[in-house]
Amino acid sequence: MARSLSFIYLFVILAISYIGGALLFREWPINALETIVGLYDQRVVKGSEASIWSPLIVTFTFITLIIILSKYKRVRFILPLIGATKCVLFGLSSTYLLSTGMKLVMYAVWWFPFQLVGCFLYLILCTVLNPPFFVAPALKKDRPLSAIPLLIGLLLIIQLLELLIFYFIK
Repeated sequence: MARSLSFIYLFVILAISYIGGALLFREWPINALETIVGLYDQRVVKGSEASIWSPLIVTFTFITLIIILSKYKRVRFILPLIGATKCVLFGLSSTYLLSTGMKLVMYAVWWFPFQLVGCFLYLILCTVLNPPFFVAPALKKDRPLSAIPLLIGLLLIIQLLELLIFYFIK
């Protein structure tokens, strides 16, 4: 029961954050959006002219940030917030892509599935590093950290597949 409850918990965080990013798109001016979305993924703003390293650097930055913060008990509670922020940026970027006239087929093949899986894996990584109260181990030092290399590897594989498809389609 606790395992299925944690997946529901993560899907709720993902859905609310994605919708929040889509709603945030309506409130901000386009210049500010281009700056923020460009920091998240330059390919959204610049297309194929963007650096190939940009999405990899952002992925490594998010992973490094949560691993560093997970080392300190006093700030570990921030990890789900960082995961939700990544999902908000996903929603913001998706809305920006669709509003700029991207073909829906390209969006459905390239952007949405890989970003959705990547955000969900990132949320799982945040949950492994800081389990919610309903699945937390009895002793805090009994966190299942053996899954971290696997999750990081899956995140990088998803990122590389997305890059291959992006440069293959473009």
